[in-house]
Amino acid sequence: MEKYEQVYSTVCEMICDAKDLEMSDLSPEMPLHQLKLDSLDYVELMVLAKREFGVTLTAEMFIDKPEMTLGELCQYLVDQQD
Repeated sequence: MEKYEQVYSTVCEMICDAKDLEMSDLSPEMPLHQLKLDSLDYVELMVLAKREFGVTLTAEMFIDKPEMTLGELCQYLVDQQD
């Protein structure tokens, strides 16, 4: 679970910086669409995933799963690292 916590923390820091939020504003159950991310935020997420975790995210992934939660995204990143 430690790997998940690290991924979650890194992703949340990026979102907090992008959206001027506090870590306490976020939760794993929160759908990404609730964060009102714009296209640049999604690009930043994709760059972060590649740079920090070596995982390629695609725009189609976010389009195909509009109800994806923050926790599901982080779990996906952890699963793809193995």
